[in-house]
Amino acid sequence: MDFLVDSEFEGRRLLDFFKKRLAMSRALCTSLKKCDGIAVNGKSVTVRCILHKGDTVSLKIEDGYEDCDESLVAADLPLDILYEDEHIMAINKPPYMPTHLSHGHRLDTLANALKAEFDRRRTPFVVRAVNRLDTDTSGIVIVAKNRYAADRFAKTNPDIRYEKIYTAFCLGSAPEKGEIKSYIRRVEESIITRASYESGKDSEFAHTRFETVARYGGISVVRCEPVTGRTHQLRVHLSSIGHPIVGDDMYGGGLQLPRQALHAGELRFFHPFTGEKIEIIAPLPSDMENFLKEIQNV
Repeated sequence: MDFLVDSEFEGRRLLDFFKKRLAMSRALCTSLKKCDGIAVNGKSVTVRCILHKGDTVSLKIEDGYEDCDESLVAADLPLDILYEDEHIMAINKPPYMPTHLSHGHRLDTLANALKAEFDRRRTPFVVRAVNRLDTDTSGIVIVAKNRYAADRFAKTNPDIRYEKIYTAFCLGSAPEKGEIKSYIRRVEESIITRASYESGKDSEFAHTRFETVARYGGISVVRCEPVTGRTHQLRVHLSSIGHPIVGDDMYGGGLQLPRQALHAGELRFFHPFTGEKIEIIAPLPSDMENFLKEIQNV
């Protein structure tokens, strides 16, 4: 990727250009230095290089096969691509599919499906999921297609603002709308289960906005916006107000469905390179759609 130096950076260090113009993190600078991925006017340089108006700064942001994870195996799994450009890809992840490899999940993940897709394109690819969803949660996952895109989407980047909307089917008659603010931490010695607490000790602050859009019998259809992004946040928060998600047996939602009825269906953000407002919509998966039809007919 090439960038033209303008008069603002005449006589200034390349490091200044990286920080001020490209909003590049120190970690990415270090990564590019290690792979000899920085050049000015075609010549390899360090970040101490002095720039002049009209210089061309070139960055090696594309992955090579040497960057790829040799342990990642391609698997021919469904891959529903909702949006793609040269920097990012949005996938509609189905339920029951983990995002990344883990113990017991070496061939059934989104990473395996992406590996197969880019093998078909004959393009080296490193899986860099910008967000992740629980295995049983369906919906939108953003994947960065190069190291610079991943850097621009980093949590530490103050320019990135998401609006993430989930649809949840909850037990009971949920309030019309509201906000939940609490602290979430693990329950005792559990490595999985979380709970909501008033105290912030050894916890992470969590903030959720929600609105109930329909009620059918004993089920509420709730639109949720996680302002923060804590592990199991929506599941814990909705359970904490007495309206656990249908199918979420871990947090009191019972077994009416074999997984929590939670879907990341809407994502809006300003593109970190073009500034364009991007809106991505993922329709409800078939299991939630069928469940909704059932409760509407009760």
